Amino acid sequence: MTRYLRLLRLFFRAELQYELEYRLNFVLEIVETAVVTATSVGAVLILFSYTTVLNGWDLGAMLVLLGCFYLVQGFGEFALQPSFEKFLENVRLGTLDFALLKPASPQFQVTLRYFRVAQLAQMALGAVVVAVGLSRIPAIGLAEAIGFPIALICGFVLIYALLVALSTFAFWFVRVDNLMALYWSFMDAGRFPVDVYPGWLRVTLSSAVPIGVAVTVPAQVIAGRLDPLGLGFLILGTIAAFILASRFWRIGLRSYTGASA
Repeated sequence: MTRYLRLLRLFFRAELQYELEYRLNFVLEIVETAVVTATSVGAVLILFSYTTVLNGWDLGAMLVLLGCFYLVQGFGEFALQPSFEKFLENVRLGTLDFALLKPASPQFQVTLRYFRVAQLAQMALGAVVVAVGLSRIPAIGLAEAIGFPIALICGFVLIYALLVALSTFAFWFVRVDNLMALYWSFMDAGRFPVDVYPGWLRVTLSSAVPIGVAVTVPAQVIAGRLDPLGLGFLILGTIAAFILASRFWRIGLRSYTGASA
């Protein structure tokens, strides 16, 4: 574990140095993220100036949910999207060999090698929005305080498992960019509670594309709308999703043919 944490630190430092070569672009990305986040918060405030509750969600809970959305989306764009885009390119070009020959887990090297450091701003702003939302919730019990970070981590892992599963199809079909684009399109739907959508979309966002679970469930926990049994099922489901995605990736890896083959 220590070895992989050290590798992550080295990967992060290398990507930070690369992004700081273009400092103006780095700053503009952060400014853009701040403007988008502020606009979304403003839209929620305008919406709740006409109502106090939206399908059971008050302003505090909605702000927590919006903050969770930016935490989950920021995590995906910071730590996952750049690595998976590079992975698809390496499969297409047959240059994945360079990662497979290194003395470390191939899945780790492929899926967590690249970072988009500027997106840490999105996660930081998401944390601020969550904090503001929490300040508007009258009482938060110990169970909610413990369950919230657990549910949020489960959300991160579910997103990771989904991207691993989707990208694995590249071993057979080579170009699966449209599948990844479909995932990022569904991500936008996560900025609202999953239970406000029609039944078919609610099922999609909770199962096939678990964006709704990753974003909505942590907010439900902190609002006291998810019991310990539901949180337990979330943890078990997350572990199962990670194991299945990893096994599927190893199966797909057997079909990979490098440039030297």
